[in-house]
Amino acid sequence: MNLVQLTRKDHAGLRLDPARALSAAASVHLVPLVAGEIRKVASQFPVFLAKDAETGQFYPAALLGLEPQENLFWDGTTFDADHVPLNLLRLPFFVGSGDLEGAVCIDETSAAIVPDGPVGIVEADGSDSAYLQSVQAILGQLVAEQAATAALVDRVTEHRLLTEVKLDVAFHDGGAATLSGLYGIDERALGRKATALGDWDQVMILAAMALSLDHVAGLVRRKNVRRAAEAAWFVPAA
Repeated sequence: MNLVQLTRKDHAGLRLDPARALSAAASVHLVPLVAGEIRKVASQFPVFLAKDAETGQFYPAALLGLEPQENLFWDGTTFDADHVPLNLLRLPFFVGSGDLEGAVCIDETSAAIVPDGPVGIVEADGSDSAYLQSVQAILGQLVAEQAATAALVDRVTEHRLLTEVKLDVAFHDGGAATLSGLYGIDERALGRKATALGDWDQVMILAAMALSLDHVAGLVRRKNVRRAAEAAWFVPAA
């Protein structure tokens, strides 16, 4: 990855294929979320709280695979999901940090940058393209919702609504996987303390997170299908 600030001088002629941008998610098994997208994302993915390795702070995240660096929704060419988390939709663009704090940046090594890409950064009249405007809106939402997301996490920890989840999964072919370091919303605790939370929007988000854990079964199904396909590929022809 090579992040540089996006500028008209350097990138006005850039062409991209947004579909190829998601190839960067092929090895992403956990995607950070912001509060405003959780209910939609939770309709398709299991949503947990995970701990940042550097800060120790919790953050909400969608689980895409049952092992590190595994995305069971990426089939090699497309991302098989109706709702794609914002932190994947904005690829290959980022909000800069450090010397580039707050700047819109692009990963110059992204597979999405192709000479014949269907979308550009700048229109012929010099205006921002509709594609760039959509990316800017996504980045703006990710930044704008940082405080609301932190407040949601604080509320969860304050009211002790977390329960640690360790996934021990057995597959049809006899294989197994274990995933730890994840925390789910305790449904019973949420039911007891919903009134005390005092914010119905937060309660609905947390309820969606709790219910989303049922989607782990869908991940197991996808994993079984993938393992069966991989095994079949190695079977010699009769």
